[in-house]
Amino acid sequence: PEWSLLQTASAQKQLTVDVVAYPDYMQAKELVQKNKLYVKNDLNHLKIGGYKIILDGSPQGKTAWMSQPYEGESSYCGYPAHTDQEVLECLSTALEEKLQVLVHCNGDAAAQQLIDQYRLAKEQTGSTQNIRPVMIHAQTVRKDQLKQMAELDMIASFFIAHTYYWGDIHCKNLGQRAMSISPVQSAIENHVVYTFHQDTPVLLPNMMETVWCAVNRISRQGTVIGQQEKISVLDALKGITINAAYQYGEERKKGSIKMGKRADFVILDRNPLKTPKLELNQIQILQTIKDGVPVYQSFQNKK
Repeated sequence: PEWSLLQTASAQKQLTVDVVAYPDYMQAKELVQKNKLYVKNDLNHLKIGGYKIILDGSPQGKTAWMSQPYEGESSYCGYPAHTDQEVLECLSTALEEKLQVLVHCNGDAAAQQLIDQYRLAKEQTGSTQNIRPVMIHAQTVRKDQLKQMAELDMIASFFIAHTYYWGDIHCKNLGQRAMSISPVQSAIENHVVYTFHQDTPVLLPNMMETVWCAVNRISRQGTVIGQQEKISVLDALKGITINAAYQYGEERKKGSIKMGKRADFVILDRNPLKTPKLELNQIQILQTIKDGVPVYQSFQNKK
C-alpha cells in the first residue's frame, strides 16, 4: 500500500522532495521487477534505488546480533534474522541486477555476516560493479571491520543519535563496547564513506540534531559516549550533504553548492561552523528550496 500511495503522489505531481524507495528483499522484492520504469529512474521525484534487508534487531532491545555476550549474560549474543544463504542470495541478486542494497546491521556479528556474504557474492557472481552497498546503523561495527568495508567500497550510514537517546542503555547492555558505538571518526580514519540518518519515524528527521550528536556524543544523562569518536562540525555536515549524495549515486548533481548542480538548499538561521558545539541542535531551518523553488518557510522567516 505504501508504494501505491507513492506512485499516486508521483503521478499527481504532489511530491516536493525526492523519494528513493528500497523494497524489502525478503517481503516485497517483486516490486522491483514490476516497476522497472522507476528503477534508478526519477519520475516526478520518485524512484526505486535497490533492495533492503534486515539482518538483526537493536542493541537497546538486546536483539542486535553481537559477537560477544551482552553484559550480565553468560552466552546470549542476540540472534541473526536470516541465514548466510538468504543473505548471499539477496546480495548476489543486487550485484547481478546492478542495484544498491541497504542492509540493517546493528550488532558486529551481523556486520560480519554482511561483509562475508557480500565478499562471497562478488566472488561467485564475478561482478566488478560497485553498487555502493550500505551498512545501515552500523552501531557496533569494529575497526577491523571498517578496514574490510573500505576494501569492499561499503558505505556506513550511522544512526548517530543513538549516542544521546540510548547511550545510557548501551552502557548498561554493552559495557565498555558502548564507547565505540557509531564509530564515525574511525570510519574516517579507515577511509569508509559515512552518512547519517534519524531512522524516521523512530525519530523526527532533524538533521541538525544529528550533527549535534556526531560532534558532541553526549547521552541523556550527560555521559560522553566515546570521546575518541567525536568528529568536527565540517565532517558532520559532510555526512548529511555530499556524502549522502554519494550514497544515492547523485554526487554529480547534489550534495554541494556548485555550478550545474541542482538548486537544492536549506537556509539556516546561523552558521554551524561558527556556532558553539553544544548549541548546534538549536539551529533552526528558515527555508527549504527544491530545484530553485521554496517548498518550506518557517514562521520566523515569514515575519
